[in-house]
Amino acid sequence: MDKALVERLVSLLEISALSEIEYSADGTRIRLVKALGQVGSEQPRLPGAQTPVATPMPPSSWTIDAGLTGVFYLAPSPDEPAFVDVGAVIQEGQQVGIIEAMKMLNVLESECGGRVVRILVEDGASVEAGTPLFELQPVEDAHV
Repeated sequence: MDKALVERLVSLLEISALSEIEYSADGTRIRLVKALGQVGSEQPRLPGAQTPVATPMPPSSWTIDAGLTGVFYLAPSPDEPAFVDVGAVIQEGQQVGIIEAMKMLNVLESECGGRVVRILVEDGASVEAGTPLFELQPVEDAHV
């Protein structure tokens, strides 16, 4: 992997109003996503506040992304437990959430198995198609 290319992409993401960048060439795919609340380079800063630092995902991690625009839910209803929590091992095809779009509830299933290491979006948040929702790692690589 071209380290200089990755550094240029990270730099571009940090100074732009973009929330994510995806690059793909010759069988290599790089996807960088800003942490929630870090979109844009002209955000007001409090005196003494630290500048956010981009934290790349480990090379062996991947995300489950929203397939459509809508409202993301972690549980079937507010009084029921979440479909998955951090640390859960999930299987391909397992339901991990719901996206409500145009008053229809759409099941969100994992395209592959792994261990959930981070939930990237809050329950009830509005999401767009392609928004990363969960970060997964292979079960043997996850440190939870």
